[in-house]
Amino acid sequence: MFTDNKLSGSGEPQDLLEHLVTGFETSGQKVTDNNLQSFLAFSKQYLTDNRPSEVFSVDNNYGVLLTNGQRIKLCPDTGVQADLKPGDMANPDNSISLTRPR
Repeated sequence: MFTDNKLSGSGEPQDLLEHLVTGFETSGQKVTDNNLQSFLAFSKQYLTDNRPSEVFSVDNNYGVLLTNGQRIKLCPDTGVQADLKPGDMANPDNSISLTRPR
């Protein structure tokens, strides 16, 4: 539908609403009070077409890999994220596949 591998200000994947607004605006429209119903219809259709295929952890949050390859966070950032210093441990990959192996 659209390619959006943008990262949020913290360098992590966008949250779900940022991702949907970007997709809506890529289609040539802006989100305003007058077209909120159009945005909601776009969002519902986008999530119908692009289902979650994997879940991963992101700094006290969850991320989702959609079937179109987009990685997004479910919730917006809660504030400034802690910077990792040399020697600090990053979050391990806790991804959970939502599809059954063949």
